[in-house]
Amino acid sequence: MSGREVVQLSSALQRRLSGGHAEPRAIPHSIDAEQALLGAILVNNDAYYRVSDFLLAEHFTEEAHQKIYSVAASLIRAGTVATPITMKTYLGDADFGGQTVMQYLARLAADATTVINAGAYGRTIHDLALRRRLITVGEDLAERACQASLDDAPAALIERTEEALLDLRAAVPAGHLDGRSAAEGGAWMLERVRGLRDGLIASTAIPSGLVELDRATNGGFQRGELWILAGRPGMGKTVAMTTLSRQAAREAGVLVFQAEVTPEQQWARYLADLAYRPGHPLPFGRIMAGRDLDDEEIWRLEEAEKRFARLHLHVEYHSPVSMAQIAFGVKAEKRRLARSGVRLGVVFIDYLKFISASDRYRGQRVLEIGEISGGLKQLAKAEDICVVLLAQLNREVDKEARLDRRPGKEDLRDSGELEQDADAVLLVYREAVYLERKFKATNDPETGARLIDKQNSLELILGKNRAGPTPTLHLWCDMAHSAIAQTTRGGF
Repeated sequence: MSGREVVQLSSALQRRLSGGHAEPRAIPHSIDAEQALLGAILVNNDAYYRVSDFLLAEHFTEEAHQKIYSVAASLIRAGTVATPITMKTYLGDADFGGQTVMQYLARLAADATTVINAGAYGRTIHDLALRRRLITVGEDLAERACQASLDDAPAALIERTEEALLDLRAAVPAGHLDGRSAAEGGAWMLERVRGLRDGLIASTAIPSGLVELDRATNGGFQRGELWILAGRPGMGKTVAMTTLSRQAAREAGVLVFQAEVTPEQQWARYLADLAYRPGHPLPFGRIMAGRDLDDEEIWRLEEAEKRFARLHLHVEYHSPVSMAQIAFGVKAEKRRLARSGVRLGVVFIDYLKFISASDRYRGQRVLEIGEISGGLKQLAKAEDICVVLLAQLNREVDKEARLDRRPGKEDLRDSGELEQDADAVLLVYREAVYLERKFKATNDPETGARLIDKQNSLELILGKNRAGPTPTLHLWCDMAHSAIAQTTRGGF
């Protein structure tokens, strides 16, 4: 039975459902949910794959919405982008409450705010469709029970109703049952793999700009995950965050909560990174000072600013910053980006020390950090983003007695909850930091030579990686220019 037929239930049944009152109860439906889902699909076709495994066109109440969903699904599965323009041809000249097809589709797209809730909208539509079918089963039961003769066995009526209810039970999507059977799960995953291979499903990973890191993590920053970027002071945590956030902002929206350095320092770091030229230093310190810059250097900054303006990157400054402020900022940035058709992908927080916890564990830092890391993990999953939290390592790493000062995930400071909650732990290590200290203390020529050799070397150690291997990446870095790269960087 279609959604339209269900809505047109007999007046006699509606009176029974309303307890005998003349005013019938409303049939379960939500036009708002249907419009919100269709709008989300038009804004970002990936939203379709959040509902495609359980939602059918017949689950929509409005016939127009059934047609729109059916056409969009056909186009997307065929590898064509579903937009108001591409869909117009297949929808004809139908009237949508005084609006043309293009006007109605444009309104759906304009009113859409996010694709994150597409799954929830789809489940709402599906649940309401099941409720309407339950009403139909109830109507059939009521009518048969009233009209049955003395020869009709009640057991037969019960059996028929049970069969109808079992059919309904089978229509509940696997996602509603908190799992899939082996057959369902395997088939679902194989279909997803084929879709990724054939380009029908876009990867949800956001590239980090570092080829080896992307390879180890199956494409880069993964939505729904919490990453920890940690290191001792001076090792380059903020430098790494600067480059990684800039690179990620080329493919998706990036939000940075900068609680450690000043706005001048952070923006100068971004421009120094983009204005880098071998042999022509323009450190972020000189950019901050703003003095003694020649015309060529100003031109480089202007060109860097133009490139930077094309990135989907926003920086918030709060020190300290609360979990509530982070959550509010994420939702606000998602709404802002959605207006331009961009999806928020990665949120960087610099750094853990400046996040204020609730009063629940006041004075118990270990428990406070557990609350923070757990909250950030839930935020990543709820908002479908990757959260990258910068953190400090224990002082034990710096002690002379430690022969190998390369850090491990066990060196995370204050709480084991960080390691437990994190999907990936990235540890920043620069041997040059320790060589410089030793050279200043001893003036040893051999140490000085090694310092020169290691000055632009940075190791990014994957201490934990749920997605795969835990290699050590050997990268090029330039601390003065706030830049890291896979290999030595070339020109502008």
